[in-house]
Amino acid sequence: MDNQTSTIKPVDNNPGFVTKVVETPILDSDLRRQIGGNGAGGIPPKSFFKENKFYFLAIVLGVAIISILSYLAFKKPAVVAPKEANVDISVDVPETVASGGEAVYKITIKNNDSQKLTKAELELVYPDGFTYINSVPNAENISGTKFKVPDLVSGQNATVMVKAKASGNVNDEKRLDLKLHYSYANFTSEFVKDQISIVRLVASDVLVELSGPQTANNAEIIVYTAKYQNNSDQDVKNARIKITYPAGFAFAEANPAAGIGTDTWNIGTLAKGASGQIQIQGSFTSVNPGEAKTATAEFIVLDSNGQAQTQNSSTFTTTISTSPLLVSQELEPAAPSGVVKPGANLVYRIRYQNNASTAATGVNIVVTLDSRVINLSSLRAEGGQVNNNTILWNASTIPNLESLAPNESGQLSFSLQLNNPAVKDSAKNLTVISNIKIKSNEYGAYFSGNALTLKVSSPSAIKANLSFVSGQLPPQVGRQSVYKIKLSLNNSTNDYADGVVTAFIPLGANALVPGSYTPSESANASYDSSTGKLVWDVGTLPANTGRFAQAKILEFQVKLNPSASQVNQSPTLVKSINFAAKDSYTGENISVSADDLTTNDVEGVGFGNGTVGK
Repeated sequence: MDNQTSTIKPVDNNPGFVTKVVETPILDSDLRRQIGGNGAGGIPPKSFFKENKFYFLAIVLGVAIISILSYLAFKKPAVVAPKEANVDISVDVPETVASGGEAVYKITIKNNDSQKLTKAELELVYPDGFTYINSVPNAENISGTKFKVPDLVSGQNATVMVKAKASGNVNDEKRLDLKLHYSYANFTSEFVKDQISIVRLVASDVLVELSGPQTANNAEIIVYTAKYQNNSDQDVKNARIKITYPAGFAFAEANPAAGIGTDTWNIGTLAKGASGQIQIQGSFTSVNPGEAKTATAEFIVLDSNGQAQTQNSSTFTTTISTSPLLVSQELEPAAPSGVVKPGANLVYRIRYQNNASTAATGVNIVVTLDSRVINLSSLRAEGGQVNNNTILWNASTIPNLESLAPNESGQLSFSLQLNNPAVKDSAKNLTVISNIKIKSNEYGAYFSGNALTLKVSSPSAIKANLSFVSGQLPPQVGRQSVYKIKLSLNNSTNDYADGVVTAFIPLGANALVPGSYTPSESANASYDSSTGKLVWDVGTLPANTGRFAQAKILEFQVKLNPSASQVNQSPTLVKSINFAAKDSYTGENISVSADDLTTNDVEGVGFGNGTVGK
């Protein structure tokens, strides 16, 4: 039955029939007497029902027929519910989709039941990294997860076409979940049909290719080249190149420089058809000959949630070879921290060896020094030829370098002194770099040895000065004298961090004059009267403070009230003065001290004027 509401109206089958209002009782008095006996009502006699039984039977039969017809007219036909959801969902989509490309799903819904399928709605749950683009028909919501499905009679089908952007890592399997909510005509229960569809992501049309040397010697400088190109028909946004270096690879430099650390480059938007390349220099250190070292380059796109999705990747393997000529250098004694001081004398020891199966002739060993800190006039090389910052050893001064037999080895040395001060200008973060290489007539190019890079420390100092302010000079028992202490900080070529000055005032709880701190440092200084400890939180101390910039200064005043036990003595006003910090460049912990201050250390006053008198 249709779901329309029908109004049932009374029908007049006898148009000649006229109704009339009865103004008098239907039964006259005689008839009432026959029925009721006394005219006051009561049960009619049996003779009445017997004489009129056919009338009564007709009335009862009529009422029954009317009741049956009414029931049949208003009773809804019975609907047998399907035993199960008899509907099919099929999904037509390629088995693989390019990462960063588009996945097109053709979803077909078919009604296999004899009943009409109604109130159908398709619900989609997209996999991570997939974003709805458009569909036919249009989705019911902006996220493209709900679709209306038209009513389907038995055997009829409907199709939904959905397009989504597919993002994710190459070889990821992405699952689309589908749910069809529906009912059958004249049946109120809801059915749900589930279906899944899986696609695998493959490399996109954005390419990346990594190349480098097939073989490399230990400590030899090598170059990796990562080339990338957008071969797709659209711009790629939020693009990155990430290089994963093999174990034992020491990064040196890159062109262009990395944007994040030493392994990640922010490409940004790579226009369709655009390309670029990255070159990385470095060397393998402490790796064994014969080892295969594999580097990986990845083309990455950041999705809307900032998650990295690999679109394509490339690997390259370099085999570590046994260099025919080996050369190395080391410092004697060694500098485990890799830090040296200005003015230091450095001695380098060189070891070389012919690692080939044949003799090496015309061997040359070259050291190149790179530093402003070196006093070149101090450079000395055992059997070497010195030319400014370069030292050359060959057979002219080292006879066995004319022909070095297989497995033959030898040692050389050179020495130098660093300037003190390291430099005479405001330069900072200074280094001493020594590069070494070796070659022979049998090989066309030099073989690199290990490079030594030393960081130069930054000398610092704290100075304490004393001046007289007021009171008695020399100090006297029972009379107060006031002194001013000046603490000055300076350093050299490196920045300091976390600087703190501590000192003790052994003069009693009220020895520090309130409000006497240098105004600019008052917020950074504190005094504990119970212990007599003064703390100056210096924080950062920039390079060349006190040299090419004003020294860092804290001034404060103290009170002295000498006791009788101090007669003929020079009381200590400030003691245990120390400055501690961390060298931001070398990583060293710095600790320097100043001498204690007594009343005899007053500037501009002759010695003995600090002795307490009576």
